[in-house]
Amino acid sequence: MLRHTRQWAAPLAAFAFGVTACIFAFSAQAEELTGRQILDQVSERHDRPFEAEDQTMTLIDNRGNIEERTLRRYAREWDNGLYRYLLVFDEPAGVRGVALLTWQNRGASDDQWIHLPAYGREMKRSADGGKRNYFMGTDFAFEDMTSEDREKFRYERQPDEKAELKDQSGQVVDTVDSYVVDAYPKDDELAAETGYKYRRLYISKDRFYIRRIDFYDRRGRFLKNQYAWDMTQIEGDTWRANTMLMDNAKERHKTLVHIENRDLSEDAVPARMFEQRWVTSGRHLRQ
Repeated sequence: MLRHTRQWAAPLAAFAFGVTACIFAFSAQAEELTGRQILDQVSERHDRPFEAEDQTMTLIDNRGNIEERTLRRYAREWDNGLYRYLLVFDEPAGVRGVALLTWQNRGASDDQWIHLPAYGREMKRSADGGKRNYFMGTDFAFEDMTSEDREKFRYERQPDEKAELKDQSGQVVDTVDSYVVDAYPKDDELAAETGYKYRRLYISKDRFYIRRIDFYDRRGRFLKNQYAWDMTQIEGDTWRANTMLMDNAKERHKTLVHIENRDLSEDAVPARMFEQRWVTSGRHLRQ
């Protein structure tokens, strides 16, 4: 029995050494990544071509007053590799049917249209400068309602940090070992449209997932935090956060979003949903 154990000792030691060497090699490689390369990893691991979500949203003011909403979010990748998004409010009655349609553009600002049923059937185009405004009383600006187009930003890596994530009561819910990357608008046109001088992204080292964003206004002053937690592994290296909080320090207001259901199938987001006429015809309403 002793002889048999000794026969396995050398192969096991070699295997352990090989695993350790791979870990060290990956760590060394990760330390050399640029800010852009880190964001490329985020996209490679977590972008999916089709996605539909049922969400609950809670608005919390500085007195602790709460407003609850339900809504749906749809995303679909187009043939050109860019995305289109549709956000639809279902409840309460005062916001039912409100919709935001976004088309990503390469080398230009995104197209956005908002549908407000109380003001007629047509969709109103969002002006470029208006994208820095807050959307429907939330702490998300219009420009926050789309994904990261990496070609439009310059990414500067900062020293790594352990990032604290906080819930709506201000309690720390997680501490994440993170790569830290500052995102700056790359061109003058985007810099003129955005409400942010830069955003500081905290990307978890274990999953390359953006777990926290610190937003700084056009004068470089801290504005708000976005946190993401309650992580779920979708498939392979792909993860999603089921709970997100936008904590607006300047406005003393918070928006909490929880994902109730998620569907990554193509059938959940047919292409026709991302046309204005689909919304203006009322087909976006949930019966």
